[in-house]
Amino acid sequence: MSRRLILAMVALSPTLILPDDLGAQARRLTLEAALRVAASSHPDLRMAVAEVAAASGAVRSARARPNPEATATLGPATNADARLTSGQAGIGQTLELGGKRRFRTEEASMLESAAESRLQRTRDLIALGVYRAFSLAVLAEERVRTATDADSVGEALRQAAADRLRLGAGTLLELNVAAAAAARDRRNRLLAEQSLTAARYTLQSAIGLPASDEVQPEGPLPPSIGGGAALDAVALVQRALSLRPDLRARAHELEAASRRARLASALRWPDPAIGISAGRAEDFQVRLFTLSMPLPLWNRGVGDRAVAAARLTQAGVEAARARQDVEREVRVALQAYQRAAEATTAFESQVVERLRENLDLALESFRSGKISFFSYSTLRRDLVAARFDYLDALADLAERDYALAAAVGERLGGSRP
Repeated sequence: MSRRLILAMVALSPTLILPDDLGAQARRLTLEAALRVAASSHPDLRMAVAEVAAASGAVRSARARPNPEATATLGPATNADARLTSGQAGIGQTLELGGKRRFRTEEASMLESAAESRLQRTRDLIALGVYRAFSLAVLAEERVRTATDADSVGEALRQAAADRLRLGAGTLLELNVAAAAAARDRRNRLLAEQSLTAARYTLQSAIGLPASDEVQPEGPLPPSIGGGAALDAVALVQRALSLRPDLRARAHELEAASRRARLASALRWPDPAIGISAGRAEDFQVRLFTLSMPLPLWNRGVGDRAVAAARLTQAGVEAARARQDVEREVRVALQAYQRAAEATTAFESQVVERLRENLDLALESFRSGKISFFSYSTLRRDLVAARFDYLDALADLAERDYALAAAVGERLGGSRP
């Protein structure tokens, strides 16, 4: 009677079904659809595109020559015997010397290239962020399914232990053990549902959607970005130094600072203005050629050159430090990834993934009398805990895979050496 009662209660439990209230109103997105939405609507991407547009506008402004100046005069010319009305109209043009326009244009072009490189880096990080958030959301759903199944079975066992005690076939210790296990299973389910909600909001944020647009992942767990290939630290560092768009942006900014320093040096050359004017004073035709030249008496550009030299030094230090930071980032991310991969392979994936099958085997052993109620309860707890640990290991591997791909500068669809 006692075993039949327990078996009947356990048989009523659902098999890995996600609760309907979790994501009932959410929009389901595949990974490919999520990447497309992020590429078209993410706020960070729109800001980076606007930054490139601003830099392009600065290039057009830098290429423009100084506007010509039109002048007009009208007034009397008098002496003791006569009074004449004189009028003139003229046009003048400032001539930039010392390569000022060229240096200014080159500086703006370098800054435009830096903005384009940062735009590419933003695109890469957004895509990788969506990939990471999608993977974690899929694993969070799996965790809820596992926790829901364990909660249902745990409650069935608790009810069965209570019925056994009421019929005189069980003990209070069995009931207490079953009640404690059921409470733990219920808590794990609630925590898993909370984590799933957070994972979906993280996916929503990674895509760049508003808080009102709820989403949930549709599809299997994506494969590793690196494809599980053997990884070499030195090769990955060299790959990162050649791939990372943000490093290229630093290099462009260093070039821009160099052009700014050359422009500051060229400012010591004054820019003359030439012009021509024509006029009339009664019966006289007047034509004049003009030349004007600023006199660098009070401001010789010493301050501008000092500022430009300091900015050039600063840009050089930042570029060198960025390369060092990237190398450090890659090495740390690689070590973390390798440890996470080793931790994941330590699990017998075919065992922990077949949780329902393993629970059925344990139930069969309990049915045939090979194990006791306490042994079955302990075995069930260990199998569920192993499944949770395996899912945690997969989530950690997804995190480390993302961190390594971001450190190296991988793009989705690329491969590591």
